[in-house]
This record gives sequence, structure tokens and C-alpha cells, in this order.
Amino acid sequence: MFCTTVSFLGEGQTVPYQERRSAIREGRYRTPDRQQQIRMREVLKDRFESIPVQVPRSEIEAMGVEIGLEDPAEAARIFDRLKGISWRGDYVRSEEGWVAAWVKEVIC
Repeated sequence: MFCTTVSFLGEGQTVPYQERRSAIREGRYRTPDRQQQIRMREVLKDRFESIPVQVPRSEIEAMGVEIGLEDPAEAARIFDRLKGISWRGDYVRSEEGWVAAWVKEVIC
């Protein structure tokens, strides 16, 4: 935090001003590597011939390994990030989070 002088009707006052800094986004909203997104998108287009299909999260994580990701959670996050852009559908949820996805459409 730093202080700055601001004017209010001719008076100069020093007030604390909190500088905005861009935060690293976490979870769904953190921007993944663009190349990883492109590779995941290609795998999605090639993988699903019959739609709708239910895809277990473990299969999404395996797709991540195919495109070179080391962390299975990163593959699930990229898949989630591509929802509405590369695929449409719904998640099957449990108490721990989503366990599968119903892919109703793959967008080319």
C-alpha cells in the first residue's frame, strides 16, 4: 500500500490508496497455456464420434496425459475451461466435485 495526495475542493490531503495488482487466477478462471488448450480441443474433436456421450473424469485426465500434462487436475481444469467453447454439456457431480461430463456437442 502507498499514500498519495488527493484534492477535495482545493484542499490537499494525504490518504492511503491501495494499488490494484493483477492476481494470478486460480481454479477455472486461471488462464491455461494456450497450446495445452489447443491440444485438448483437438483430442476432444477426434475422440467423440457418437454424441451425446458420458465421459468419466478419469478419461479426461488420461487425455491430459496424451497431450503431455503431468498433473491430472490440470487436464480437468482445461476441459472445464473449454466448456461452452469447444464442447457443450453438463457435469455429473458428487460430494467431491464433478466425476463425469455429459458431452452433448463438440464444437469445431
